[in-house]
Amino acid sequence: MFDFKYAEYIIPAFVITGLVFAGLIWFSLSRARYWKKRFEELSGQGSK
Repeated sequence: MFDFKYAEYIIPAFVITGLVFAGLIWFSLSRARYWKKRFEELSGQGSK
């Protein structure tokens, strides 16, 4: 069913894609944590 003559191109492409997706998820979560922390800091100061 599968012809593996292109595996040397397809497998690295999948690995690169997976790394890019992981990087995007990590960056997105880190920025969300930053903005949540910043919001909590600003909200805490405004209520005092």
